[in-house]
Amino acid sequence: MPDIFYTTIENQVRSDGSFGLLYDHFTSENAAYAKYYTVCAAAAVSDIPYHSAHLLRSDGLIIEGRVWDRREAEGGEG
Repeated sequence: MPDIFYTTIENQVRSDGSFGLLYDHFTSENAAYAKYYTVCAAAAVSDIPYHSAHLLRSDGLIIEGRVWDRREAEGGEG
């Protein structure tokens, strides 16, 4: 088993209020980055109100992260 592994996390809040959580594990840092950037590319143009991508190293460090929060702020400001 490798000493260090990587996890990509994709988090969503859909228009109907339901949640989605997708994750994958990688032993290759390059493969993990490829998946992370694939998720980012999709999230950047998605219609999902809240979409985020994170890349987590097995020692607990979040080495990359990005959030697209398209939800309207409470009180009508957005």
